[in-house]
Amino acid sequence: MELLDFAEKYDGEMLCALLDGFVKEGKISRDMAECIRTEDILKFLNSPAGQRMSKAAAGQRLWKEQPFVLGVEAKEIYPGAKDGEQILVQGIIDVYFEEADGLVVLDYKTDRVQSAKDLKEKYHAQLEYYAEALELLLGKRVKEKIIYSFTLKQEIKF
Repeated sequence: MELLDFAEKYDGEMLCALLDGFVKEGKISRDMAECIRTEDILKFLNSPAGQRMSKAAAGQRLWKEQPFVLGVEAKEIYPGAKDGEQILVQGIIDVYFEEADGLVVLDYKTDRVQSAKDLKEKYHAQLEYYAEALELLLGKRVKEKIIYSFTLKQEIKF
């Protein structure tokens, strides 16, 4: 997903050609390319979130694979920690984009799960940290957090 140009409009044939190009350029391995289901990518690109990302990318308001480091109260993660202790949380935000009324954080998931509830429970804190980091770094409000599940083929909003 990080190699896609979200401002582009794709069909299945274009995605296959793009993957072949990525293999020839050494950006992904042949084995990796063979594991990618272009129909799943197309479904995402045509989803409401995918369309919003496309619009943001066309206006150069989309950022992918953004690393962050955030200081948080240790008690948030370790209930037995002492008051005032800080720990660093670091990660990479899959994608975020800006719309007129704020930022949107989106995280792709391929977990084999049965329900959106499972993903919400498992990744709620992760998306909260992403939003907090973006708000601190950019001084802009994160208005929405979304997980896109390739297994469930749906977007899950927080």
